[in-house]
Amino acid sequence: MRRDAVERAMAGVAILFFVKAALLALFVTPLWDVPDETGHYAIVQDLADGRGLPLPGRSFVGSDVMARWIRKGQPAAPMLNWVAQHPPLYHLVAVPFLLGARAVTDDPEWLWRAPRLLSAISGALALLLFFRVFREAGADPLLAFTASAAIGFVPTFTHLSSGTNHDVFLAATGGVAALCWLRLLQTSQFRDGLKMGAALALMGAVKLSALPVAAALLLLSWPRLAARGWRRLLQWSAVAAVSFSLPALWALRHWWLLGNTRVHPVSSRPFDLGSFFSYLRAEPVVDHTFKNFVGLIGCTGSGGGDVRWFQISGVFLAPYLLLALAACLGAAAWLLRAAGGRGRALAGAAAAAVFLGCFVWLFAGGDGAEPLKRVVYSLLVSVPFLALPLAFRREEPEAAAIGGANFVFLVFSLAFLVNSWGAFQIYGQMRATNGRYFLAILPFLAMAFVFPAARLARPGPWRDRALLLLLAALFAVETAFFLLRVIPFYRAGVP
Repeated sequence: MRRDAVERAMAGVAILFFVKAALLALFVTPLWDVPDETGHYAIVQDLADGRGLPLPGRSFVGSDVMARWIRKGQPAAPMLNWVAQHPPLYHLVAVPFLLGARAVTDDPEWLWRAPRLLSAISGALALLLFFRVFREAGADPLLAFTASAAIGFVPTFTHLSSGTNHDVFLAATGGVAALCWLRLLQTSQFRDGLKMGAALALMGAVKLSALPVAAALLLLSWPRLAARGWRRLLQWSAVAAVSFSLPALWALRHWWLLGNTRVHPVSSRPFDLGSFFSYLRAEPVVDHTFKNFVGLIGCTGSGGGDVRWFQISGVFLAPYLLLALAACLGAAAWLLRAAGGRGRALAGAAAAAVFLGCFVWLFAGGDGAEPLKRVVYSLLVSVPFLALPLAFRREEPEAAAIGGANFVFLVFSLAFLVNSWGAFQIYGQMRATNGRYFLAILPFLAMAFVFPAARLARPGPWRDRALLLLLAALFAVETAFFLLRVIPFYRAGVP
């Protein structure tokens, strides 16, 4: 396909995604059935009403939202807003949507839904940004189109794009950060490092889960900067300062107003490696995370204030598992060839040891013990180790992008799992297995697994037909999932 035709097709897919997400947002997805929507809407409402930035212990979910949310006869009294610790960039951008709706209607049902349109726009914009990222990473136009459009057929991504929630907005800012990082790989110029730092700062002003992404990209940027000696150290320090600037200001505000910098619950128990692995073995952490990433539907809206949700499973989950399996196996085959010399032997030994440890012991129990799942999850953990020799060497930009993306995935996954272990120590049960957290690194996931696997097939008519057939299959699976599972689930909820 010609490049201009693919770009027009990508724009068309983004428009269609916006239409799909907007229709779900305005007419299908019940109010408050997207995770933490009540809290996020309350922050937008506070900002629109001039009550200032959110603050834990001092921000509330208003009585109007409470009356619409809780349907059990309780008094509609305000309650403390449990998401007030989040940075406010998403909510600030959402304010005009609420104010615009107030200018044309006073119907509260439409006012509550109006900020959802920002998520629908963010989802469509993210797909366009991912296409630019993948082209910058060296993908041919059709591969970049397929990888970007396929993200629009992941049920969780669609679901979150239909609600007032900052995760899809974070995915879009993550696309900007990935694009700036790729340009730094190509130019090694300080100015591109500063652009990357600014994008990471914006990510951190949306959600603090951007911090592991920033840490990983900063480590990767050190060998790419063209300067040497003290000049490189000064440039790298400036990029780091910019990257963490907005999250640091947010933490400083907490210290100034609350006397501490904590913006997230922290376990009082020190990290213990044995306890950490015991937790991963005893609880289906990875299985729940994978399923939640692909398709977690519902929250507390159709449950009348009680949590009511379901995970994708069975015939609807199988295509995504098979796609992940194919991507992991293909990536492993390409990476084994790409990493030369002693590095390949060490990386292969490390990956083999990690795979066997996960398959034989770590993932042998719990809900993820089925053979296919155990293979997929073990590969997801082990394959990135094959890419480490490419991450920090002065490789050509395309290989460096694959190695670096795998490193970002490893760092982010470790931070995610440690956070989940910490939540287990606080609450005594498995928590924080929200697969939506990985929306922060969506383009890196594709670069880490899909792109090296795609390099095994030479571009041509057969490969192009296979990519388009795969895209059509994902469209059919997601459409069937929403028609046969999601909409009936909503209709069976509390009216």
